[in-house]
Amino acid sequence: MRLLSSTALVFLMFSQIASAQGKNDCSTIVTSAQDAANKADWVIEGTVSSMLRMAPSPNRISVFVENAKILYEAERSTRFSTAELETDSCFPNATATLWGPAATKLTGKRVRFFGSRGTSGRGRRFFFMQTADQAMPSLPATHKTYGDKEYPAKAKTLGDGWSRIRSTDGNYSIEMPGTATDITRGSGRQPGFMLRGTDRYGSTFIVVFERSGAGSQMAETFDATISKPDAKVMTFKGADAVSTLEKMRVDSGAKIAHGLWLRVPGGTYMLGVVTDKEHETEALKSKDRFFNSLTFE
Repeated sequence: MRLLSSTALVFLMFSQIASAQGKNDCSTIVTSAQDAANKADWVIEGTVSSMLRMAPSPNRISVFVENAKILYEAERSTRFSTAELETDSCFPNATATLWGPAATKLTGKRVRFFGSRGTSGRGRRFFFMQTADQAMPSLPATHKTYGDKEYPAKAKTLGDGWSRIRSTDGNYSIEMPGTATDITRGSGRQPGFMLRGTDRYGSTFIVVFERSGAGSQMAETFDATISKPDAKVMTFKGADAVSTLEKMRVDSGAKIAHGLWLRVPGGTYMLGVVTDKEHETEALKSKDRFFNSLTFE
C-alpha cells in the first residue's frame, strides 16, 4: 500500500461527508483489564517460558509462552501452541515488570496478555497483562457500530485564534486554528473519527483516529510505513510513531502534507497539516503546537 494514496484517502473520505483535557501519554490509555479487553485485537493466555531483550531496543521485551490458548480474536488466525509476544511501546514499565527478578517470578506462570495484531512482520504486541488467577474481564462479542455523522464542534476558545476541540465519538481532543468540523465515519471496515480545521491561509489541520480491527487501513499503512528502511521513526507521547512528508493532488490542486502516524491501544492516529506551497512556512509554525496538543481520554 502506498502512503500517498492512503493519506489522500484519509483526507478525502472525510471531506466528502457533510473541551476536555485528557491523558497525555499512551501508557495511560489502558487503566484496567476491562479497558484492555475493550481495546484488544486479541487476548492470549499462556505459560511463560522465557524473556528476551534485544540490545538495540532494551525497553522492548519479547515474552515466549507455551501451551498458548487464544481467548479472543477480532480477526481469526492460525491456531498455535507456542508464541512470541512483544511489549508494545505503550506497555508501561516494561523493564521493571518483565526483566531481572520480575522475569524470574513470572517464569512458569500462566499469564493473560492483551494486545494488537501487527502487519508487515510486526507480529503481536501486548499493551496489558495479568496473571491467569485474576478475574477475567468481559470480552467484547461485537464492537459498537457507528453511522456517518457530522456533529457541532465541541470547542473551547483559547483566545489566540485557536480552540481545543473534542471528538464526540473518538475519545480524544486537540488544539487547532480556526473553526473545526467533527465527523464520524462508520461506513468503513473500521470506524474513523476526524476533527478538521482550516487556518486563515486555507491550510487544513486534520486528525483522524481509526479503530483497530479487521480491515483497518490506517493500521496497515502505519505498519508498512514504519517498517521501511528509510522511515522517520520517533517516539510520540510514548508511542512508536513515524513522520511523513509528501506531495498530493486533490480537486483544488497540488498540496504538501506533513503527517504523523502512531498506533496506540485500540487504534491508529494520523495527524496532518495539508497546505499550498506558498503557505507552507506559516503552516509549519503551527504544526508542532497542533501535533503536541493531542490528548487521549
